[in-house]
Amino acid sequence: MAVIKVAGTNVYAFDGTAVTKLICTTGIDLGSDSTSRIENTCLEETQSRSYLNGLSDPAEGSLTFNLDPANTTHLKLIEWAEDKKEGIQFYVGASDGTADITATGTTAVVPETRSWWSFIGGISTPVPSFDLDALVGYTVTLQRSTSVAFTPKTTP
Repeated sequence: MAVIKVAGTNVYAFDGTAVTKLICTTGIDLGSDSTSRIENTCLEETQSRSYLNGLSDPAEGSLTFNLDPANTTHLKLIEWAEDKKEGIQFYVGASDGTADITATGTTAVVPETRSWWSFIGGISTPVPSFDLDALVGYTVTLQRSTSVAFTPKTTP
């Protein structure tokens, strides 16, 4: 059975101009989408209501890292979060490959030698945490505007 380990995962952000490999993130939570229900019950029904699936509501999650002021991607995440940057294309590269995302103009190029999760969203609310005998951690709110798409690798 083939499994994918979390160790070796990379997170990338594409803002339409450049791909930023987010160095040394400690976690990403994509949240759980919810789906509305559309009632489809006929007046003749006497036992139970019936429903159809409605629209999906993309979830709110978070991205975490231990602050390293020398790490420009940490500073970029804080800047984007303070600016409430939206429309960022995020790519989470699985540990089943090592290829990086590149950009050609305004398009991100995703290698087929690695599995990917991708979505569009924004970040906001940078919150530092100060716990005893720990590193200064940061959590930024991740608001997805699309569902998460999984693309398995197609070439070894």
